[in-house]
Amino acid sequence: MKIAYIILTCEKYMNTRVEWQAKTMLSSVDRNDIYYLGHTMDTEKRIFSWGAGDDYNSLPYKFVDFFRNSDLTYDWFFLIDDDTFVFHDRVLNLLSSYDPTQKICIGKELDHIKHMVWGLYMSGGAGTIISYPVYKELCEYLKPRTNTDVIYHYCADICLGMWMKKLSGMKMVDHPQFHTDQYNKNTDSAEEAITFHHLKTWEDYALCDGLCKH
Repeated sequence: MKIAYIILTCEKYMNTRVEWQAKTMLSSVDRNDIYYLGHTMDTEKRIFSWGAGDDYNSLPYKFVDFFRNSDLTYDWFFLIDDDTFVFHDRVLNLLSSYDPTQKICIGKELDHIKHMVWGLYMSGGAGTIISYPVYKELCEYLKPRTNTDVIYHYCADICLGMWMKKLSGMKMVDHPQFHTDQYNKNTDSAEEAITFHHLKTWEDYALCDGLCKH
């Protein structure tokens, strides 16, 4: 099983969040399977940019550039933020139950704006896993269009959700162990969690790494 980690980041966090992820959750992941959508093109450091800005509002454009300019062959693509923690071994176990040749999206579905035009969507920060056929169809869907045609919102995950709604035959899996916030020992299962989000300090990453090991 081949998994690509596609990580939204920026120059500001290269020496903090990016390094903290590398030292913890990505320590057993092949470096060549990591793609940082960042501020410059530096493939030796696994940083990729095709000209999008490096501020928060430019995150959807980084996704657009990635799908338009990449041609990768993986079973799964895990789209996350640089303040997301992923339990990699648990991801492998989770994905063993799904067929990567089918159009599948796995993550945490949010409904707080379901009454608005965007409706339900998968939370980018909690992590969104898409299968290879979804990746290929997104590449085809985004490639012939201009940026203004496909940027529906400044939140990258809302845009991603809108793009996937354009694809037919999609299976959306709303998984309870994709968490949109940090670990809470009073409510969250340390043994079952797949992801946590909004990590801010090295101690946050180290805590999650400890949960993984113990």
